[in-house]
Amino acid sequence: MSKVKTHPSTQLRRLLEQPGLIRGINIYDPLTARLAQQIGFQAIALGGYQQGSALCVPEPTLTMTEVIEGARLITKAVSIPLKVDCGAGFGEAVHVTRTIREAEAANIACLHIEDQHYPKRAHYHRFEEQVIGIDEMLAKIKAAIAARTTDLVIVGRTDSIHTHGIGEAIRRGSLFAEAGCDMVEVFPNTAEEARLIAKEVSAPLVYVNSSGNRKGRPVFSWQELEDMGYRLAIDSTAVILSAVEAVRNTMTTYMQTGLPPANVASNVELRRYIESLIGLEEYYEIEEKTLGLGEHAIK
Repeated sequence: MSKVKTHPSTQLRRLLEQPGLIRGINIYDPLTARLAQQIGFQAIALGGYQQGSALCVPEPTLTMTEVIEGARLITKAVSIPLKVDCGAGFGEAVHVTRTIREAEAANIACLHIEDQHYPKRAHYHRFEEQVIGIDEMLAKIKAAIAARTTDLVIVGRTDSIHTHGIGEAIRRGSLFAEAGCDMVEVFPNTAEEARLIAKEVSAPLVYVNSSGNRKGRPVFSWQELEDMGYRLAIDSTAVILSAVEAVRNTMTTYMQTGLPPANVASNVELRRYIESLIGLEEYYEIEEKTLGLGEHAIK
């Protein structure tokens, strides 16, 4: 008899009911997602920067179809909760409604909607940000909540600290919570702002470490974030930075020498690890039982 699985959004809500920090990380495809699950992360996130980079397009040009389909492939590969960056909800309140319905159908546990303009501007990555009015953003949040038919976790994100200052960011974060957001995400510029946000916004808070960021935004340890009172920690870029660095080094060596680097050429253990991640042994067993291959083959 098959075991009934707990829906990922329900898993996340149960984690939120427990004390302490939920330790997550951003991934960009099913393989990195399964790696995170196997290593022991409690949750994962599909962020716009990594997903756009993996598709060789800037994050602001991602479509709802690309984001949702990317998430769907990931949720099929893992059982831990997935948070998805849904940007500005892909439009106005009516478009946010469609986004919520598609997210639920894709088995997404959590998503965030931010108060940036849609279409999102590429200069966001140069920290030249623009945000919509608070009333427009609250309308989107209310539409998201009204469209929800599951226990999908909805996060309200504000980037107003860069445009209007810390006071407005705290105000917006509090209003998002009052409007019904389950969690709030604010992007501080400094460690002092991060601590103040944790004190002043009365809602479960998400903190996003941004490895390699040019702004100098603080990167905190899990213990530091837990001590401040944050509830979910993710890292928007660490995985793709490390992946690109490793692949670039391998390709460079191959181009220069005509051979793979030694740590790859003879790494049988790593290849077997990948095969275990994708469940190859299970398929061997099926073929052994049904086709007489391998250990069960008739000699």
